[in-house]
Amino acid sequence: MKSLVERQVGTRIAKMLQDVQHKQGYISDTDINRIAGQVGEPVRVIQDVVSFFPHYSRQAPAKCRVAVCRDMSCRLRGSVKITEQLKELSDQVGHENLHIHEASCLGRCDRAPAVIIEGSSHGQALYVDRKVEEYRRIVQSVLEGQHPQADSDMVTAKATLDRSEIDCYRKGAIEQKYEAVKRFLKDPSTDQVIQALKNAGLLGMGGAGAPAFSKWDEARTAPGETKYVVCNADESEPGTFKDREILLAAPHLVIEGMTMAALVSGAKQGFIYIRHEYEEQIEKLRQAIQEAERYGALGGNIFQSGRAFRLEVFVSPGGYVCGEQTALIEALEGKRSEPRNRPPELQTNGLYDQPTILNNVETFAWVPSILLREPTEENVTKEQSSNPTASKGTPGLWYKYAGKNRSKGKRFFSISGDLNRPGAYEVPCGITLGELIDDYAGGMKDGIPLLAVALSGPSGGFLPAILPEKSIRIPKVLDKEGNETDAFKYPTITKAPTDIKLLPLDVDASREIGYMLGAGIVVYGKTADLLDQAVSCSQFYQRESCGKCVPCRLGSRKIVDMAQQLARSAQPDELVSGFVDHANLLSRIMRTTSICGLGQVASEPFRTYLKFFYQNNK
Repeated sequence: MKSLVERQVGTRIAKMLQDVQHKQGYISDTDINRIAGQVGEPVRVIQDVVSFFPHYSRQAPAKCRVAVCRDMSCRLRGSVKITEQLKELSDQVGHENLHIHEASCLGRCDRAPAVIIEGSSHGQALYVDRKVEEYRRIVQSVLEGQHPQADSDMVTAKATLDRSEIDCYRKGAIEQKYEAVKRFLKDPSTDQVIQALKNAGLLGMGGAGAPAFSKWDEARTAPGETKYVVCNADESEPGTFKDREILLAAPHLVIEGMTMAALVSGAKQGFIYIRHEYEEQIEKLRQAIQEAERYGALGGNIFQSGRAFRLEVFVSPGGYVCGEQTALIEALEGKRSEPRNRPPELQTNGLYDQPTILNNVETFAWVPSILLREPTEENVTKEQSSNPTASKGTPGLWYKYAGKNRSKGKRFFSISGDLNRPGAYEVPCGITLGELIDDYAGGMKDGIPLLAVALSGPSGGFLPAILPEKSIRIPKVLDKEGNETDAFKYPTITKAPTDIKLLPLDVDASREIGYMLGAGIVVYGKTADLLDQAVSCSQFYQRESCGKCVPCRLGSRKIVDMAQQLARSAQPDELVSGFVDHANLLSRIMRTTSICGLGQVASEPFRTYLKFFYQNNK
């Protein structure tokens, strides 16, 4: 077995490859041979890694490279036409001068369509929410040596955080931050921190929704002198962009949350794993880490306590599968980003096979306010009904009771599509989808009727405006003996068919009722072409599959074949009955046999289109 130091060479390989790709736009044979020699690994090991990740190019790039987002909201807003127009321009000026490619979600769904241009002297430039003709003019001016003013994420990020409660420091100077760390170092009780997270009911905000306290506690008690804390800032799920806002407008919240995880678990090293398309966020994080180090909140002697925690930003080489936590760890180790079989879990056998706490950006960002903010008298009174010892000094209670309709806490949702005010919104857990759409996102764009909603990007497929009977469960409250009472557990859901806008936005409720709820929600009006969206989402999964497991590799290809046949067919009715059976069978097989979540949900966009929308769209 390799020693820990030998295993850490993989991260060094990954950083060296990233550096080469960033500086010259591609990785040559000479680069691969040089890196192999420097780290003492066979050339084939480096080649294997380079061939896996989409961000690594093996050929000298065109002078100007343009990535056009092709997924969900951007497709809804005309990205296909943009790509066609720019490819015509590329044919005219020469592909060595201009290369156009469709890219998986760029994380700017609220300002679709989004385009990233590389190759100008000022590096990567983001352009959002423009018309087709504007994008063509921008690219032409870049080819002529000009530098059109790029768009920034900062305006939306500031607006998002200004209307939120997550930032307990509210734009204060660095000296006003890291109060949770300071208090812990004065009274270093790891039990109190774990209990505060448990009191709050804080869940993982990356999709799985596991209790945060249990991850921290398992890593804390796991044997091992070397431990790690990792933040998943990859955020590659189409329709999701809320972490983008937190990273840019409140990076110190994330850093402090990670530092608390390190102090609790005994970790001394951490990584923020972030997608390469978030250039502003990468720069802001690095600046914030330097500020924290200068202030004494990070480094080898945190606030003169003798405790150490060092943190660095690790830029992803691309790929949706990297968002899966074990695949992310593989990429951090300089390997192909293929998901691991579990168990063991990361809390005991994570980065370099050492105990590791891995949480999402938002999960870490909630930690400071959970630890610092006192509950109200009303919060305490509610808690005392089940916990008589609760008091104003019981941390986490304010967050627990910030939810609605029995739900715990608050969270951010990214919502985009046919809406008046798409964006990232912090809301109480348990509000209805209709409240999010109408009260926060301003209702349907131009007043068009609601057709469908994707409640977890493409992962949960498409649900109709009216959910038919037997498509969801309607749970009732159970008595002490476990028998159903006459009361409905979620008061807005009491009958079928059910208006989708009545669904509660709560992870536990979604599991009981029977729908998938993620951080990214895409809303479609009656004018949307859902078959086109189903084809595109199915292609997304086929392209992004790492290919490790056969059910995902072959199943995702078969799903795309069926979706494309249906879209092209002059007589689709003859195909549908067979496709419904095949899609349902593939869904069952892929759910039960695929290693990671990608394969388990790859059939959902097409399967749910057939189930809920085919007859309506004939």
